[in-house]
Amino acid sequence: MQEKSSDPHPLSDLAYDWITLIQNKAQALMAYDQYIKDAEAANSPECAAFFRKVHDADKAQLAEAKQHLVAVLQGKMGKAAK
Repeated sequence: MQEKSSDPHPLSDLAYDWITLIQNKAQALMAYDQYIKDAEAANSPECAAFFRKVHDADKAQLAEAKQHLVAVLQGKMGKAAK
């Protein structure tokens, strides 16, 4: 995918959306690590297990999102806005 050097927006809306989603998922994963520690400190294995489950689901979604972003940046997915 080639961008025009005069283009004030070097990323498509779709690429930006994927980057934002990836950032949010990465931040959530860090938060879940703390939630797990808090649940363990509160002696609540059920809560810790749930936070691990949510963590694992978001981690899998993050991996998939990275694949989508690469495809978008390579021009294999989506169309550039005109």
